[in-house]
Amino acid sequence: MVTHQQVEALNRFLHTTYGRERTCRLIQYFSRFYVFYITRQGASIKEIQRWTDLKNHISNARKFFRLLKPVEFAQTAIKTLGTQDEVLRATGFLKQLGMFLYYTAEVFVLSNSIGFYRPANIQKITDFGQKAWLLGLAASMLSGLYKFQLLGIRSHVLAKERLAQGEKSDQDLQSRELALQREKFKNSYQLVQDALDCVIPSSALGWLPADEGFVGLVGVVTSLMCMNTQWKSVNP
Repeated sequence: MVTHQQVEALNRFLHTTYGRERTCRLIQYFSRFYVFYITRQGASIKEIQRWTDLKNHISNARKFFRLLKPVEFAQTAIKTLGTQDEVLRATGFLKQLGMFLYYTAEVFVLSNSIGFYRPANIQKITDFGQKAWLLGLAASMLSGLYKFQLLGIRSHVLAKERLAQGEKSDQDLQSRELALQREKFKNSYQLVQDALDCVIPSSALGWLPADEGFVGLVGVVTSLMCMNTQWKSVNP
């Protein structure tokens, strides 16, 4: 039975633009997979077109959600320039730059899709956007790998402290160990998500021989991962 608390938690999630956009993303990529599946099963043209239309309309709807995203990423890119660590500063800036360029290209893709403005070189713009997305994902993954190195150093230091304290470790040490484990999990989670997401633009560019069904499933998985993160953020 659905409780009042569960309904409130769902409302908090859907009250955020990101939560609604990720939910739409889940439906879009499920539709993408399902079109591939029913086509292989010999479904009617009408049935295939119905799900194809759903996928396309939701794709456009998501682009409206993200129209001003380039501003957000440009601002974050500027903030990352103040990061003390050189590696995190470089990877952080490249990630934000890649996403800025990707979402900027998406504005033109949306304009072309709805017939408001049709650039003559829309395919080049689309491909550029996919490459920019890959740049952002690659930079995020490099940042994640570097963070593992930093977390490993912290883990080594804490291990020495625990060895020195023995069984009488204080609460502060336990708290720091727990925080470290959480950071490791968060970093691993993001790294897996980024690696999976790389499949989507790589396939769109023809660099990876992945069929629509596989790309759709990858999109479903990463959408659920994003939704899980957002859910925990608004429902701690």
